[in-house]
Amino acid sequence: MGLLDRAPRAAASALFLATAIGAAGTTGISSVLAVDPPATLALSGSLADVHGAALAGVHLVISEEQPPDGGLAGSSVTTAADGSFTAPIYPWGTAEAPATLTIKTPAGEEIQRIGDSCSQTFGVAVSDTRSLTLEGAVEPPAPVQLVATTTLLGEVCGTTATPRPNSGAGSGTHVTPPPTDQAGPVLAGPAERRGPALVLGFVVGLLAAGALLIPARGARRRS
Repeated sequence: MGLLDRAPRAAASALFLATAIGAAGTTGISSVLAVDPPATLALSGSLADVHGAALAGVHLVISEEQPPDGGLAGSSVTTAADGSFTAPIYPWGTAEAPATLTIKTPAGEEIQRIGDSCSQTFGVAVSDTRSLTLEGAVEPPAPVQLVATTTLLGEVCGTTATPRPNSGAGSGTHVTPPPTDQAGPVLAGPAERRGPALVLGFVVGLLAAGALLIPARGARRRS
């Protein structure tokens, strides 16, 4: 075989090899792009009770499901002091096959509200499910407004001392003396009791002497 006959065959082999390598490279690049996660969007919202009061410090579990293959993603957040929160979600769902977004509180979620004199413990329950059609979206979805069901679980209140109202007509301060200052019964000392005892003894002695002298005088008159 001459040199001229080998040239077309070498060119054909080179073209076939280049085509095979190019196809393999394209397949590899497509595989890499397929496993890379898509960009996320920021989901913002707020949480309040049925009276419109913001609920702070509440844990929320956010899950996202994509049909028809059942792709699943999730995250958790805690509401701020004003009840707001932000979480990343994937741009899943179309009009024909919308994705499902679920926002819930963990089981047994509780918060405390501390007032001037009382501390209250509330149970908080949230369960919100909605559809998403975000495939191809580059802007975040509209904020969500969540309303929680709250249940009072307990309350602890402190006591504040109240002064006793005045019972007298005056407005002055009533002072209660200590036990050592209170008046007690006056007891006479030995020196104070000695004088009355002597007088009483002297009177009794006179009466006794008089009783003895009267019968004696009567006996003399008879004799």
